Amino acid sequence: MSEEEAQRYGGSGGGGGIGALSVDLLGQVLDRVPEPRDRKACRLVSRAFARAEAAHRRALRVLRREPLPRLLRAFPALDRLDLSACASLDDASLAAALAGADLGTVRQVCLARASGVGWRGLDALVAACPRLEAVDLSHCVGAGDREAAALAAAAGLKELNLEKCLGVTDMGLAKVAVGCPRLEKLSFKWCREISDIGVDLLAKKCRDLRSLDISYLKVSNESLRSISTLEKLEDLAMVCCPCIDDEGLKLLSTGSNSLQSVDVSRCNHVTSEGLASLIDGHNSLQKISAADSLHEIGQCFLSKLATLKATLTVLRLDGFEVSSSLLSAIGENCNNLVEIGLSKCNGVTDEGISSLVVRCSYLRTIDLTCCNLLTNNALESIADNCKMLECLCLESSTSVSEKGLERIATCCPNLKEIDLTDCGVNDAALQHFAKCSELLILKLGLCSSISDKGLRFIGSNCGKIVELDLYRCSSITDDGLAALADGCKKIKLLNLCYCNKITDSGLSHLGSLEELTNLELRCLVRITGIGISSVAIGCKSLIELDLKRCYSVDDSGLWALARYALNLRQLTISYCPVTGLGLCHLLSSLRCLQDMKMVHLSWVSIEGFEMALRAACGRLKKLKMLSGLKSILSPELLQLLQACGCRIRWVNKPLVYKDAI
Repeated sequence: MSEEEAQRYGGSGGGGGIGALSVDLLGQVLDRVPEPRDRKACRLVSRAFARAEAAHRRALRVLRREPLPRLLRAFPALDRLDLSACASLDDASLAAALAGADLGTVRQVCLARASGVGWRGLDALVAACPRLEAVDLSHCVGAGDREAAALAAAAGLKELNLEKCLGVTDMGLAKVAVGCPRLEKLSFKWCREISDIGVDLLAKKCRDLRSLDISYLKVSNESLRSISTLEKLEDLAMVCCPCIDDEGLKLLSTGSNSLQSVDVSRCNHVTSEGLASLIDGHNSLQKISAADSLHEIGQCFLSKLATLKATLTVLRLDGFEVSSSLLSAIGENCNNLVEIGLSKCNGVTDEGISSLVVRCSYLRTIDLTCCNLLTNNALESIADNCKMLECLCLESSTSVSEKGLERIATCCPNLKEIDLTDCGVNDAALQHFAKCSELLILKLGLCSSISDKGLRFIGSNCGKIVELDLYRCSSITDDGLAALADGCKKIKLLNLCYCNKITDSGLSHLGSLEELTNLELRCLVRITGIGISSVAIGCKSLIELDLKRCYSVDDSGLWALARYALNLRQLTISYCPVTGLGLCHLLSSLRCLQDMKMVHLSWVSIEGFEMALRAACGRLKKLKMLSGLKSILSPELLQLLQACGCRIRWVNKPLVYKDAI
């Protein structure tokens, strides 16, 4: 940039141009720039913008622990701090970073899957953030009562996620309940050491709770008796609680009429009579999820649904045995529905769907996964009645054709997501969906009739697509990827597994997708390290890559990833012909890599595995390796990995090479 340009854009810090505007005004400008890349461009072109963002930035997501101290000092106005992807973060590094920072404005911190952080780090966090209101510690499987006790010191905490903190017991929950009486939202899903005793104390101490998730716990009806005393509770999830039955729901119905959402999916001892009694006590329910739980729907339940006619908007009944008369009754009693879930329901027919949608014209989401009796008649009824439809799931609906899909594409201009997995759709159907300019998610897995022609249709008008699934669409070639990459620049998730005609030339087109984060290339036997280099160089946002059974991807591909894919967090290279040298270079270079699947790396020696794993020790959180290595790798290395919070999944799979050509 020339001196004249720097003056014009405020780059030199002078009084003219952008530099003349106030920090507050520039901050408001940045608030209206949604894309991170565009914000970065503003910072690079002008020091004034850089200073404004430093003073105005409210959210920060850190990928590596090394720059964390500098970043926390650089942004003193942070409100939200996300450390969930911060590789190798531990108590010492977290405490050191917090020591020199002013975090008096921070209210929300995400530490999901930050398995290296324990009670000492949480102590330092709570001390450094006096206004802390929300903490996400989900999937920190090693977290227990000491970590819960550390969080309990944050007296102003309103939201806490302890999902899959497997070491938390009633003692830890009691600490939280006593120390954080202002809690409004709490999840201890999968914390299976928590019993009725802990739930009872929680209900007595945290009277402001509005959202509670006790899914996968072994609690009994007594917990629901305690929960029923929570006068402000609006959202209750208790998925797969095997000890809860209709008696518990009756106890819950005696509480205050505050409940708006309830999820009893996979609660095998709950029946429609129990749900009817719950509705009787909570006649303002807006969402009911009972997937894979009720064996049949009784007349009592249907009549109670009528009392929710004005409020019920979401009803999920996945896995039921239904009939046309039942769907007609639901339509008549619940005509304000915006979402209906009928996934894997036996007995769903064209007649039933027609009788449902003719009364439920506000539906935006319809899940008909594996309802294989449906034909184009059902799609025509949906198209004619549900003009505001945004999401339609039709996986394995093998009797629908382009005629019905054309009607959907024509009559539902707001369509954002459609799942046509295993529906046998062809290029003509994709030509119709090219009309849907608002489409964000398109799933076409197992549709082998789709070719490059269909992808050209999508690329021509569906520029907003962020997720595309082409699993086993075996007719697609490099030319199709060229059309896709040219028209769909915003794709973030792309599945090309078993699209075996794709070569390095096709991957070179994908290199132009700068926003791509997840790429699945399983069993693409024609691609080599050259194609992987194109992806690594161009797709700077890539965080997940699957190269399983890519038999021609060798060390050259790993070296390219090590040099360019600096944000990569999850990588699968099972069955690839890589060596210990390539693996060691990869694991020592990628500072954000946390999840590795490397089964049957036949060219890697024991010494190669040892060197590579030691190079990444402290960063890796999940490993998948062949069980035969468990007795060969040094016990000291395995203990070190475990001490650093790494979970190893040992598998015993035979060495079988699949020919995808």
